[in-house]
Amino acid sequence: MLVQALAVVLFVALLLALFRFAMGLRYAKGERERARAAEEARGRRVVAEIPLSEADLVLFVDDGERFRWASDSLAKEEIVGARALVNGAVVREFAAGPGLLPPAAAPEEFEGRERWEVMVFLRGGDAARIPCGSLREGVSREIAGRVFEALRAAAPTKEEQVDLQAGSKEE
Repeated sequence: MLVQALAVVLFVALLLALFRFAMGLRYAKGERERARAAEEARGRRVVAEIPLSEADLVLFVDDGERFRWASDSLAKEEIVGARALVNGAVVREFAAGPGLLPPAAAPEEFEGRERWEVMVFLRGGDAARIPCGSLREGVSREIAGRVFEALRAAAPTKEEQVDLQAGSKEE
């Protein structure tokens, strides 16, 4: 009798733990949807949800003139190129013109998880790193791909590329 009572108590405790976990996931999903709706109500386009850690998720948004994520932002007119990186190795890149990107660094030693990020190169030689996560294989790769394609779409057109090579973009 005591064994059966203990089994029932353990079963109920397990059910409560599973219920609590499920409700936590549901709450987190609701919070993400509310944050996304708030950004879209401001007229911004949500490009991707970037996981900064296991519990922290930020939105990478395009507001027309700038890209924003967490507390960082990039002006679109400053972008001259970008590289999609996995563990520091270049997977894809684009540049507004020849010679605008510095040489690629040697890839880092593989640490067991794929770490995806996008390195954005700006006028004046500055660069910004956008971490895209180290989640399951396809998730972080897809996030990095979305961020990279949004940056490429914002890059200067062929006519603007000529002006960039000359030193300044005409307004």
